[in-house]
Amino acid sequence: MITLVFFGSFQGYSTLTLQKLIDSKLFKINAVITTPPKPGDRQSITKTHTHLFCEANNIPVYPLENLNIIPPEIAKPDFILVSGYGKIIPENWLNFPRIMAINAHQSLLPAYAGRFPVQWAILNNETVTGVTLIKMSTQFDKGEILIQSKINILPIDTSSTLYTKLYELSAKLFIEIAPNIDSVTPTPQSGTGFYARQLTKDDGYVTNFNNLDKLIRALNPWPGVWTHVFDQNHKKLIMKIISIDKNNQPENVLIEGKKPTKWSEISKYYSLTS
Repeated sequence: MITLVFFGSFQGYSTLTLQKLIDSKLFKINAVITTPPKPGDRQSITKTHTHLFCEANNIPVYPLENLNIIPPEIAKPDFILVSGYGKIIPENWLNFPRIMAINAHQSLLPAYAGRFPVQWAILNNETVTGVTLIKMSTQFDKGEILIQSKINILPIDTSSTLYTKLYELSAKLFIEIAPNIDSVTPTPQSGTGFYARQLTKDDGYVTNFNNLDKLIRALNPWPGVWTHVFDQNHKKLIMKIISIDKNNQPENVLIEGKKPTKWSEISKYYSLTS
């Protein structure tokens, strides 16, 4: 059985990859590395989805604050697989596995390197994306390519549906190459591509209701699509656009201090200009 240390912390998507690997019966999970719990609402502490999954399934999980030291109780694995961890893995970890440290990136590298490949692919009207498994290096998303696989971006795809497909595909590709890694020739990346930079709240700000379809598909639930509206007293408020109708106009909205409602029911009370 192939031994593995898995790195993942991206919502439920990293867990999708991990679950597929477990289901394959090919791998023994020596340990899972995830990011530490974060403060949540009302002073609660929120563990990553992957952390909770491991606890529920008796998988050794390490929510490490930093990666400077490898916990001595973790047995040396054949592979490390990183799937949605979000941090640079230092060289001590890259040299830890017997065979290789591999990263699953949700784009066709070198295009869309960076932290938000799916959102930017939708924003840029791409029709194809995919997964690239790379032999990890100390540079973010710069390693040699081991295997790539393409999928189409459908007109109805959202960042959520695409990430689901791509994280499942990540597991499929690793299951395919891990037992046959000796026959895989790493290929250096060539050329450059669009860099999928960090998204901010400002990326979701709109001043009109044009092009809402791709914005909603790409940016919900975070950073979300939002604008400023003015009430009848000319008070400036933030309005989040939750969904759109068949005419690509706001359907369900959330105005600060209010409950979610239909834009059609309240639009006459608000305007985009003061």
